[in-house]
Amino acid sequence: MSAKVQKPQLIAFEVTRRCRFNCLHCRADAGADGQQELSTEQCKKILRAVARFSKCAIILTGGEPMERGDIYELIRHGRKLGHRMVMASCGYLIDQESIARLKEAGVLALSFSLDGASAETHDKFRRAKGAFDAVIRAAEIARSAGVRFQINTTLCKINIDEVAGIIELAIRLGAYCFNPFILVPTGRGKNMADEILDPLRYEVMLNELLRLKLESTIEVRVTCGPQFARVCQQARTKGLTGETNGCMGGRGFGFISCRGDVQTCGFLDVPAGNLVENGFNFKKIWLESELLNKIRDLSAYTGRCRTCEYVALCGGCRARAYGVSGDYLASDPLCAYQAKGDEA
Repeated sequence: MSAKVQKPQLIAFEVTRRCRFNCLHCRADAGADGQQELSTEQCKKILRAVARFSKCAIILTGGEPMERGDIYELIRHGRKLGHRMVMASCGYLIDQESIARLKEAGVLALSFSLDGASAETHDKFRRAKGAFDAVIRAAEIARSAGVRFQINTTLCKINIDEVAGIIELAIRLGAYCFNPFILVPTGRGKNMADEILDPLRYEVMLNELLRLKLESTIEVRVTCGPQFARVCQQARTKGLTGETNGCMGGRGFGFISCRGDVQTCGFLDVPAGNLVENGFNFKKIWLESELLNKIRDLSAYTGRCRTCEYVALCGGCRARAYGVSGDYLASDPLCAYQAKGDEA
């Protein structure tokens, strides 16, 4: 089995769960009071453990990674190991001094979370007055400093009608990519189950995102919406678009929590193994974990995903299946597609 396992090319490393915001949808349930997190040396050991197996793009995430005083040191260490270091931020600690230090440390790109086209919507999401102004200011500072950045947006019923406005704002700010995330009911997001799009509206939105991808001047990706790969593949047969990946969790993508747990992604809070407990042997967990190998085995999927002709391309969202049904091998509840084998 191990010989067939794809090495990760992208790892999200949750270096903290500290954050001054109290976002409605936060998968990490992050807070300002601070929670247990790994030491500087433990973080470095994890970066080294990953590098011994695969030199990756490492997304430093949280919480708010800038809450760590050693964030610049971690970026420098990762770069020395051969990793491509990037960071996800809410933006409130980005200023002229911090952006200069990030550049000096070797950060290659940033992502900023923007969940509305207006302060009213974004601040409602973040439950923090001034959050919108902070992220706009951070994007402008990054652009002035010549640091590439993308805009991430968690989509649900609250902001679905603002997608076009958000991408227009992202373009004006100078983002190179618009990356919507489809809401997964985990962490504080469990309390937003009523805000998840219904399958038909989700399908309409995927096709709208395809239109934006084809027409926009910046790149459009979709995360936690693996059915977008199927929509793009259907368009590809008409010569409209190129290849797009579905869910990469446990394959080309992995997640490491602030406790050192290896997971398929941050939204499926089921550990495959703990790096601190196993002596920082990332390779062993990645290749031998029962959880990861189950998720890689498409024949183990149940329900409509099992019979879908696009399952190898899409994969469905394992985290959303788990969040709704308690079974990470079950069908993605957001998918409205009727597989050919299920047609009446």
